[in-house]
Amino acid sequence: MKLRNYLAAAAMTLCSFASSAYTEFNRYGTDVISDLALIYAGADTRPEWNVEEVMPYVVHTYADGHKDWFFDGFLILEFTQGSSGKGFQNGVGTSYATKEDWEELLDKHISALRSIDTAISIGKAELGEPRLRHKAVLGMPAPIKAQGTGWGELNGRTLDFSNDDDRFEASKWYVVEAIKRFNDAKLENVDLSGLYWVEEGLYTNGSIVPRVNDWIYRNCMRSYWIPYYANNEQFKLNWHDLYNFDITYLQPNYFFRRSVPLQQLYDACDEAKRYGMGLEMEFETQGTSRLQHDDPDSYFTRLEDYIRVFEEKGVYDESAVAWYSGTKGFLDLDRSSDKHNHAIADRMADIVARRQQAKADSLAYPTNAIRDLALIWQGASYRIDWNEEDFRPYVAHKFADGTTDWLFDGFLFLDGCTTPDIRFIPWAGFEGAKKEDWQWYLDRLFEPGKGIDALNKSIGTLKKEIGEPDFRHKVVLTLLVPVCGNKHWGELDGRALDFDNDDDRVAAAKWYLDQMLARYEAGNYENLDLHGIYWLDEDLIHTKDFPKLIAPYIHEKGLEFSWIPYFKGRGYERWRDVGFDIAYMQPGHFFEWEKPEKRLDEACDISLLHGMGLEFECDSEALSQFPGSKMARMQSYIDAFKRNGVWETSPVAWYTGSKAFIDMYRQPTRENQAMMDQVARIIVERRSKPQIVKK
Repeated sequence: MKLRNYLAAAAMTLCSFASSAYTEFNRYGTDVISDLALIYAGADTRPEWNVEEVMPYVVHTYADGHKDWFFDGFLILEFTQGSSGKGFQNGVGTSYATKEDWEELLDKHISALRSIDTAISIGKAELGEPRLRHKAVLGMPAPIKAQGTGWGELNGRTLDFSNDDDRFEASKWYVVEAIKRFNDAKLENVDLSGLYWVEEGLYTNGSIVPRVNDWIYRNCMRSYWIPYYANNEQFKLNWHDLYNFDITYLQPNYFFRRSVPLQQLYDACDEAKRYGMGLEMEFETQGTSRLQHDDPDSYFTRLEDYIRVFEEKGVYDESAVAWYSGTKGFLDLDRSSDKHNHAIADRMADIVARRQQAKADSLAYPTNAIRDLALIWQGASYRIDWNEEDFRPYVAHKFADGTTDWLFDGFLFLDGCTTPDIRFIPWAGFEGAKKEDWQWYLDRLFEPGKGIDALNKSIGTLKKEIGEPDFRHKVVLTLLVPVCGNKHWGELDGRALDFDNDDDRVAAAKWYLDQMLARYEAGNYENLDLHGIYWLDEDLIHTKDFPKLIAPYIHEKGLEFSWIPYFKGRGYERWRDVGFDIAYMQPGHFFEWEKPEKRLDEACDISLLHGMGLEFECDSEALSQFPGSKMARMQSYIDAFKRNGVWETSPVAWYTGSKAFIDMYRQPTRENQAMMDQVARIIVERRSKPQIVKK
């Protein structure tokens, strides 16, 4: 990766690509990974990265013999095949890597991760659970424009890399293939966080990188980049606004040449903070700038400069850090016999341990006035009507021993369409629902004897049977999405609205909210409190930051704004920034048999890292009498939420398909009763425990 001289020279050749508008963050960049170790795996000049070789990166052994966890993240990357001369990016090697070489590169990346996964298992046996769950980032080659038609075929067609679209197609293929191979590896201890763009400058591929990063995001991954330091700011300005990277780390490039002044290290910290970037920690034990203290030409003091300056500038307290150690820096330090080399390694390990412990200590699931929120899919013509009797198994549960207790304390009413041909969210091939469709949904939602009215009556009936609950039942209503591009929604105040205009979208959303709140108020639901408004679109691919425009109006009404993105749905980590008060992550595990149990632990980990609640997921296929019953997958959620502490504090949104709990109630078997008893016991016990209510 570190092509210092070539890239530094190239940096001065193009200054016109920068955008004049950029986001000035004035804070360091942060990531789900606290400390990311760079592992070069792919060239025949690298270590094999067997378990013994990766162990010093996973568990650090101190000079006094005691051990502790080391890095929580691993970036597996490469830029050349080594002795063959083939390059995986522009400007390296003597020839170009082919599709076959890209596939071989992936094999080597996955092989290194298998060793890391095994090393973590060994560490767990000795040290117990790590502070933070381990994550991986896979490097991806940058298609070389000058290669032309030499890369190979995709879908029976020879790609031409002189064409932007073909380079993009090759990158798309690599992203999908990388995710597939990672999943096929079935690693127990490592989650895949994202993909890393290997080129440190964007001179030939700047035109496709935004599309590549969008594709990475659409595949539920994060995009990573580590640009070199340069005296121009074209990339530092635009990494987020123009190129769509999720996280970047700035290379200070101070370590490698004594002619580089210390001031550059300070400047790199200031620039990283200004532009919202993390920092790269840099040293190497091979080449001309060798770190080893016992080397006559040692660069040892330059690493000490990094540690001192990063401490002065608050990097270790605030920033995500990528750790570059050359080909095998921490392995060489581990094997060194010099006490000074061990001392500097111990010092770095202490820094990492302190940072990760602080992060682990700061993590918490959110709290909310609604502890268990039942998702009530009512609206579309093919849904059940949700009459008073339909609500009974969601409002209260009768246990096998004959006792009855209240169940859910919150109810979210939602739906994505009226019929399959009319959608309330962005959907390929659909312009979006019209005003008359929105009005139809309101009529259905507030129909007497059904929906909200039926819920209110069901609670009233059950009060007579089991007495007053010690809480108030709460309702969350859904804000339908004014879909960008819809030019036929209808009129407001005699003017046709155009949903390509944000002001018109806001006007429609406010009108709908006013209509919905007026109807709710007119209902006089004595057993219900209106608590919040739910945003229906499950990612921000199309709606982008629009929720932020309507959030103030919702808050003016004294209501909470909530969201439930799908697993790693675009924008999930920015839920607070776009105006939501609470968000829940969908694990997406229940529905597909091929998804491993590990997905649930990963979803819990992501939610904890970002202060999100969790969604519990099942549908009627969980019934014991259903062919190929998924009741075991339902149990997996219960067990995973228990071992990850979700049941203790986190609010939970309960997706049960259209009517899973009704089906279990009306089709009783011993297994169905036992499962519902278990679920109800969890909800009842959670409600009995005090919590700090989120305001």
